[in-house]
Amino acid sequence: MSDINPYQAPQTEVPELVADALSLPLASPWVRLLAQIIDTIILIIVLLPVMFLTGYIDRTMQSKQSGGGPFDLMGEQALWSLIGIVIYIAVNWVFLQKGQTIGKRLLSIRIVRKNGQPITAGRIILYRFLPVQVVALIPCVGILVLVDALMIFRSTRCTLHDDIADSMVVEVPRGI
Repeated sequence: MSDINPYQAPQTEVPELVADALSLPLASPWVRLLAQIIDTIILIIVLLPVMFLTGYIDRTMQSKQSGGGPFDLMGEQALWSLIGIVIYIAVNWVFLQKGQTIGKRLLSIRIVRKNGQPITAGRIILYRFLPVQVVALIPCVGILVLVDALMIFRSTRCTLHDDIADSMVVEVPRGI
């Protein structure tokens, strides 16, 4: 008998779109900032109507008008933070597969590993996104998120979450 299976799917090597990410220029801090602003605006457009329809915005306004303290709705605020994280990941899931978000895709930048290899969506979520979001939820410690963001102006153009995830953000040619 022959070892050749005529019903087997054809096997071929597919070249990686970012063959050598190390040769690509690092993304400008300003372009990265703009991409983050775009992603935040998209999240707000999706999240605010849901918050309004569930009555969260009304409850917050009533709490403020009645002289409630900043911790009155703390549990619900934490819940909405988690919902925001889930929505952010869901909205960007397809793009995360290629190391991008909608904002990064629009501005032709991509997240890659520092060794030039593609980065997985799981690594982006677990090492780049979640640590920053968790720290942002901690009162008084959340200021570290600002420090993380300002680290982009270092010569390496890497933030703290880039260092944690062993990643960098590079410019990519349009259409890739």
